[in-house]
Amino acid sequence: MRVLVANDLHGRSSAAGVAVRMAEGLAARGHEVAFLATTQRPGTARRFEEGGVDVHLVETPAYNLRWRAWRSLDNPAGTEAVRRTVEAVRPDVVHVHNLHIHLGYASLAAARAGGAKTVLHVHDIMPVCHQKLFCHLDERISPGDPVRYRAGPLKCAVCVRGRFNPLRNGRIRRAIERDVDRLVAVSDEMGAALLQNGIGPATTIANGMPPRPEADPEVTAALRERLGLAGRRVVLYGGRIDRLKGGLELLEALASVVREVPDLVLLLVGDALPGFFEEMAALAGRNGLGAERLVRTGWLTGEQLRAAYELAEVVVSPSLCFESFGLVNLEAMEAARPVVASLWGGPSDVVVDGETGFLVNPLQTAVLADRIRRLLQDPALAGRMGEAGRVRARTVFGLERQLDAVEALYADLAGSR
Repeated sequence: MRVLVANDLHGRSSAAGVAVRMAEGLAARGHEVAFLATTQRPGTARRFEEGGVDVHLVETPAYNLRWRAWRSLDNPAGTEAVRRTVEAVRPDVVHVHNLHIHLGYASLAAARAGGAKTVLHVHDIMPVCHQKLFCHLDERISPGDPVRYRAGPLKCAVCVRGRFNPLRNGRIRRAIERDVDRLVAVSDEMGAALLQNGIGPATTIANGMPPRPEADPEVTAALRERLGLAGRRVVLYGGRIDRLKGGLELLEALASVVREVPDLVLLLVGDALPGFFEEMAALAGRNGLGAERLVRTGWLTGEQLRAAYELAEVVVSPSLCFESFGLVNLEAMEAARPVVASLWGGPSDVVVDGETGFLVNPLQTAVLADRIRRLLQDPALAGRMGEAGRVRARTVFGLERQLDAVEALYADLAGSR
């Protein structure tokens, strides 16, 4: 089958990484695969082959992302990029991942106009929310309770103020209804959130990850020495480090844990939004945790990232915003590390509460502290959960399983012509 995979960006991290791995996996299975992505840096557009995939990197003009709620509905440059690539590739299926920055929702019509079946693969809550949904927060909710992810014009107008586009969500719903043959969500919770907001139903195809080798012990030892972690109990907090990812709630919880685990240190793996690490350090200094216990690495990939997971005893992802899936949780499970994850959104699909880690409402900081403390004080429990997580990562969320589901979807679409 001839497939065109499209995503706003091309890369090895986050949703772009999922799209790239999927494209390369399909190519390895004998499909003819092209990949369309955009670049905003003049002179960097090019066409090249990577991992058996014909990659089309097309330049679209940069713009102030403050206007994304308007530009993402119909970005003429993105629509033209899709039209021209469809004309060149002549795909049977156009499998679009994220398009809410540079490609735009109008490009779905351009994809379908070429005669291909269209799949929209939703990796985050942007079809519903102007930014990262968090109006569902409620301190009273615990794992297993129903969650209402309903957005609304009044909520959005109050939240995003001058960036609010009252026509946005309706136009997105109509574009999906008109131009998408199959909607895919990366988790059941994502599908539920979309449906609560009038989009769907969606087929769930969870993100897949190939088995990863353990880090080279020498690399791990060198990273431990470089970061000054010898003899320390490491809690890892990774990904995009900002207010909506629960960093301040985590510090409040750790201020309680450190009284019983005095050699605790928080390892921050990822990039922090400007000024947020300083805000975290100030809070840690005030609440008794101590700013010196915050150790940041910046963005890590490959062997260095695997080594960081090896250094950790517990991985924590206490997001306040809606998480579509939570790749950091899957990476931790693949590394056989127990996870304490937010219950909001996709982590409820990934983490089995009490088996591969714990799900928590991060607003309940006492509960968050208790779960971290239990894992640090009971290495046998942490070990059992870590191993159960690795098994689940490889059996439920393996890349081959994801590719099987994608191929089944394509076969179904082909049969419905």
